[in-house]
Amino acid sequence: MSNEDKPAAAPRSLAEALRARDDASLSALLRARPDLITPVPTDLTQLATRAGTRASVVRALERLDRFTLQTAEALAVAPDPATYDELLALMAGDDADRAVTNALPRALAALRDQALVWGSDDRLRLVRTARELLAPSPSTRPRPASAPRSRRPRRACPRAGCRRS
Repeated sequence: MSNEDKPAAAPRSLAEALRARDDASLSALLRARPDLITPVPTDLTQLATRAGTRASVVRALERLDRFTLQTAEALAVAPDPATYDELLALMAGDDADRAVTNALPRALAALRDQALVWGSDDRLRLVRTARELLAPSPSTRPRPASAPRSRRPRRACPRAGCRRS
């Protein structure tokens, strides 16, 4: 089997995924995320690094429509890497909501186009910065309903004769 007959290896990094893109795809990325070209990157590794910076990822996430952002949020809590089927299960639930099933390919394509997601459908990777920004942290997770609420400590009355309410 010659090298041309072998299937292309899955990219191991965002930089490798960007190297595999054609010129039209790279141009579309730079139009969608203009912050990536100032100053002009010297190579695709530098472009990939810049695409993963916190400021750039925040800007890109802010421009997403609601469903595409929800798709990124689902990838943030999914295993890394995730399969398309795992993502679909997170998004559509057990009922396999038809609207979600139909909209998911478009949302995933938008995330890939903007270099927020890379990899094949069996190894979807959300860029690390987006995962860190979108994954719930212990301080943002809702407290279970059965958890007792902490009581505020009673404060001493600042002056004599005041009442507590």
